[in-house]
Amino acid sequence: MITVDDLLHVDIFKELPEEDLTALIPHLIEKTFPAGITLIYRGDPGSSMFMIRDGTLVVTLKNAEGIEYPLSTMKPGDIFGEMALMTGEPRSANVKTLSATRLFELNQQSFFDLILTFPALNESLLRLLIQRRTNSAVLHQSADPGTTGNIATLFAQSPPEINSLGGRTKWSEETNAEIKRLAKTSVNILICGERGTGKNLAARLIHFNRPAQTSPLFHLDCANPPPIQRVSKKGVENKDPLHLEIAQESALFGHGINAGSYARSIRRGYLELADNGAIVLENIDALSQQTQQLLVRYLQHGTFTRVGETEQISTKVRILATTAESELGLHDEKNFDSTLQTLVGHELLKLKPLRDRQKDIPVIAEYFLHHFNQKFSKNITSFSKAAINLLVDHDWPLNTDELRQGVERAVVIANGDTIEENHIFLNIPPFSTTGKYNLLRVSSFRKLVSHKLFPTGLSYVTVPLFLALILFTFTGPPVENPANLIAWGVLWPFLILSTMISGRSWCGYCPLPTISNSVNFYRRRFLPVPEFLTKNGVWISSAGFVAILLAEHATHMFTTARATSILFLAILGGTICTDFIFGKRVWCKYLCPLGEMISQASSLSFVELRTNSTVCLSQCQTHDCIKEGNCPMGLHPTAAAISKECILCLSCVKKCPHQAIRINARLPWKEQLKEESINLKGAIFTVFLTALILAMKVPEWEPLSRYLSRNFVENLRVTEVIISIIIGVAFVTLTLLASGYPGTHSWKRNFSVFGEASRFLVFAGFFNIYFHEFVYRGHNLFPWIFEQLGLNDVIPTTWITPNLGTLKAVIPMITITSAIISIIMLTKLARKHDMPPSQLKANRSIVLITAVIFLLIL
Repeated sequence: MITVDDLLHVDIFKELPEEDLTALIPHLIEKTFPAGITLIYRGDPGSSMFMIRDGTLVVTLKNAEGIEYPLSTMKPGDIFGEMALMTGEPRSANVKTLSATRLFELNQQSFFDLILTFPALNESLLRLLIQRRTNSAVLHQSADPGTTGNIATLFAQSPPEINSLGGRTKWSEETNAEIKRLAKTSVNILICGERGTGKNLAARLIHFNRPAQTSPLFHLDCANPPPIQRVSKKGVENKDPLHLEIAQESALFGHGINAGSYARSIRRGYLELADNGAIVLENIDALSQQTQQLLVRYLQHGTFTRVGETEQISTKVRILATTAESELGLHDEKNFDSTLQTLVGHELLKLKPLRDRQKDIPVIAEYFLHHFNQKFSKNITSFSKAAINLLVDHDWPLNTDELRQGVERAVVIANGDTIEENHIFLNIPPFSTTGKYNLLRVSSFRKLVSHKLFPTGLSYVTVPLFLALILFTFTGPPVENPANLIAWGVLWPFLILSTMISGRSWCGYCPLPTISNSVNFYRRRFLPVPEFLTKNGVWISSAGFVAILLAEHATHMFTTARATSILFLAILGGTICTDFIFGKRVWCKYLCPLGEMISQASSLSFVELRTNSTVCLSQCQTHDCIKEGNCPMGLHPTAAAISKECILCLSCVKKCPHQAIRINARLPWKEQLKEESINLKGAIFTVFLTALILAMKVPEWEPLSRYLSRNFVENLRVTEVIISIIIGVAFVTLTLLASGYPGTHSWKRNFSVFGEASRFLVFAGFFNIYFHEFVYRGHNLFPWIFEQLGLNDVIPTTWITPNLGTLKAVIPMITITSAIISIIMLTKLARKHDMPPSQLKANRSIVLITAVIFLLIL
């Protein structure tokens, strides 16, 4: 038995007088249900409202995979089904009991009878519905003509919370000005843009910025109109073309009571409710052909009929249509009626995706931050630089929809007053697919590289070491000199290995520029760098590198300490003199032989410095990273992506206020495969370095050396030189012939492909030359040092002699691994650059033969 006290526990009845509640009781139906019962299914016909007296219920939906998830929980005093009561539309969700439940039902006919008798009930219910309404509510209508105006006002769209599209770019300013212009017109508008670009917001801004703001704005997603019948037993809506067409026609034009099995009452369509207002037709390209034709007739004549009726209804409605397609592709790609396209597209508004207006991203993100601060009762004041960089650099395939979700998640999980990079979760390609990972995302690594003494502080070690090597190779014993062994067996392998790991990082703490700067500290004016030097420096430095290798071989520097000291002094003198004349780092940029070798090997490096160019373009206005005294090579970080001059001094990392610099761990072969062009100069360097290694080391191969010493005793040295020249020339000639020279026009490209692919093998072989010196002579290092210090009689030699024999196996392993990588790279690059199969086979053969020779001679 329902009592007045029961009704006072229901929110909408609390303000009604007792006599009205007493009159209301006969119109209510009391129902009770046990726990676990589904009261309403989504798609069920709707014509009544329920009030909860006791118990708890849950509102649920099922996704496309059939998984049911809860939307909200209802408790005593709540009501549900009010939308169906007002409109007669199908239920929009499932409702289940979580506990034993007692509720009261009010059907549609009783409601309309009551609101005529009790106006206070009508006012109370409408006030509650306005409070519960959201912008995404389905726009419906009542079968009662007397309440049409109230319901239209109730379910029409509300003005947006902001008065313009967010952003600070010129495009944003121009688009907002265009929106204001269109708001002053009454013509139909077609708004084009990808998902999430703000098409619906733009439509609402156009409508609510018009001079007269009393007419309603309705919204219909043509691809997902309100359903016309209950979902299937499997929980999946009927979305076949026929049901979609019926739903579209019913939503736009309405239907009569005899329109079909789905029509249980008269339904007024949006074109009727929106009279003297506007409708946003989202995804208008999803309209069926039949619905398109009906809409064309309405736009041409201003009249329509409800489905199942014959009476003509006349209204005046502005159409604000949106589509994710380009306006040019609608007719061809979507089979969209060209007449309808003309009628709805009197004016065209195109919206850009976020990836084309990165400067707007921080502004929009700040708006979302403010919005979600209020929603979740937080006081987050800002984004960190790293977080902004991450947002700006993302492609945002779903545009502001995705940005909104990303900021919302960040606000939810952030505990402090700043959103950090680790609070933002985006669909970023993993290292396995990109071959790159920004090491600066690791806090400990960022802390290390941000230290003022890293890496330049390492010069406090390299400068004394270099000067000591010069001193002890010059003054120490001419043979079996520990300083000489350190120079060739330790320093050189370290230098080459560091290059393959971290590019030109050695140059960041190289002792040569540090010593040169100390000597030339008083210099303030310098001569301009000659154009000849800037254009041909790569060839001069390459020639210097070849000269060093030849000098090593000719003077037996591995065992001759005096020659080593002279070489070091010559390089140091060249650095000081060049910098004295032309200024700091000129030697490093144009003339340093070691710098050129390291530069060429840097393409194999597992670490690189890159800039987030998106951040640089959209955020930077200071250019602190390149101002005087920062980058010693005079580079902007954006040039580091294409330049081999970056020495990883990390000054730009420390100076950039936007944290736009990246230090990527990468897979170098992935980077090489991405390059559209091949570096011919680099290929020439690689091929000639290979020829030089073969020319120097093949004559020293023990079987050949023994044969020469036995048969060419008198002219042994001359014979070795001739054989070296023949080997070097033969190798270069073979590579040219294998590349198609001179018969094909593409020989340069093929030659470049071979040089690029074989770089892994060549630099591995070059490393093995010096690593071989360490493996086979390094065990003498500590005994020699102790002998120079006079301690050989105090400490037994056996105690300080390491066993390096196990390292001998590393040399062939390095050669074989690098040969495999080179062959794989050659195959992939040949396919990418269309190398003929015959030339590919020839180049593979050269790589294999070179690898075998390296295994024999190194």
